[in-house]
Amino acid sequence: MRVRIKYFASAREIAGLREETLEIEDSATVMDLLRALVNKHGDALKEYVFDPKTKDPRTHLQFLLNGRAIHMLQGFDTSLTNDCILSIMPPVAGG
Repeated sequence: MRVRIKYFASAREIAGLREETLEIEDSATVMDLLRALVNKHGDALKEYVFDPKTKDPRTHLQFLLNGRAIHMLQGFDTSLTNDCILSIMPPVAGG
């Protein structure tokens, strides 16, 4: 299946792209996609996305699937669908 990834801020700088499209297995989850992205883009993206102590995705980053926060879905176990869009965003603040 085809999945589009949008990068923002530091993730954009690390990947060197605003967005890209990857082919991934039909049964893939958000976590599977993150691991595939780390394999493709290397240690810099791994250090940005994953906490080195816990090996879990960093809690301060926002991951949106088709515009919805994944914590409102099934978290990193959320299944991907063909032509879905995963956005990796830094924390946002406002006032």
